[in-house]
Amino acid sequence: MDHSKLFSDNANRMKPSIIRALLKLVQQADIISFAGGTPDADLFPLELLADIASRVIREQGKLSLQYGETVGWKPLREQVAQYLSAQGINCTYENILITTGSQQGVYLTGLTLLNPGDGVVVEEPSYLGGLLSFQNFQAQFLPVPCGEQGIDPTEVDRLVSRASSKPKLIYTIPTFQNPAGSTLPEAKRAQLLEVARKHDLIILEDNPYGELNFTGKTIKPIKSFDSEGRVIYLGSFSKIASPGMRLGWVCADPALIARMTMAKETADVCTDVLSQSIAAEFFKGGHLKEHLGRLIGTYQGRRDAMLASIEKHFPKSIHYNRPLGGFFVWAELPKELNAVTLFEKAVAAKVAYVVGTAFYTKEGQGLNTLRMTYCTASEEKIEEGVKRLGGVFQEALKS
Repeated sequence: MDHSKLFSDNANRMKPSIIRALLKLVQQADIISFAGGTPDADLFPLELLADIASRVIREQGKLSLQYGETVGWKPLREQVAQYLSAQGINCTYENILITTGSQQGVYLTGLTLLNPGDGVVVEEPSYLGGLLSFQNFQAQFLPVPCGEQGIDPTEVDRLVSRASSKPKLIYTIPTFQNPAGSTLPEAKRAQLLEVARKHDLIILEDNPYGELNFTGKTIKPIKSFDSEGRVIYLGSFSKIASPGMRLGWVCADPALIARMTMAKETADVCTDVLSQSIAAEFFKGGHLKEHLGRLIGTYQGRRDAMLASIEKHFPKSIHYNRPLGGFFVWAELPKELNAVTLFEKAVAAKVAYVVGTAFYTKEGQGLNTLRMTYCTASEEKIEEGVKRLGGVFQEALKS
């Protein structure tokens, strides 16, 4: 039977992730991979989570193993609200929806707010999962270049003012952005909110990496400047505890939370209650601060190793960012080089990255760009992998 004739228009619009496809090519044990942006599994708090899980099942088993509320486990919602309040976000548990990873928060935002043809302002480059999700809702992209300090609110204002129809949403990852590693300065965060207010837009602030902050200084979320419910804020446990728990959250106006909860109920009824129970105890026990200290120390050391190795081994004509936190270094090759065609040569040299074209709204953009992650390789392997990549780029420039 030819099932392709049965596919819906939505199904036919869906595109596979180029990153997932590339990762299949670099699973060999001898390849040094700077490709997948996954946390280092050796840093998972295994013993702590095992102890918490055992206690939760013994003490709360009848509740934690049962179906739960679609909006989320109330003790976890309370813990998340307290955590965000300490960051300057005015919220209570009624502002919190627990999701199956922050990606579901992106999806539910689109499902709740977007009609076909609605405009979404996006950073360029931007997170592939967000772009694919909005594409499935037939959104029209209004891309704004994303430099090392994020998007320029003045450019957003200009773009929206000139748009043939007013967009509905600004999608931004302002802190340690994926893929560009950029961070929007505090003054520009407040300015971006003013632009959204001027044009009556919603800001979707996606912040999965914000806790991995190497600066030692507080970086205020855009949501902390929001006094009128204009910002939908997404967070995730994936980078700070475990992606396998599949937990994220939405912090938004209660009216938005109610609609997003109805949308979520049609998708999965409720998020994994056992994982929520474990996460609530992880927060409640004060374990996060200690664990984050270990993560930040490790990842910052690896970032430093990557930057030092790039400085040493890459051609000087390659431009790259210096991220203040998170997982990613973004590099721009000379225009005559193509990161897509060079990918096979890199794999032949037993090193891998992600091609930058995956993060743009149109095909053929960003051919000379690439993303590298330092989160999973040791400092020694980072040095060796960057050296190999530098050799590939040096050879390409000679030919």
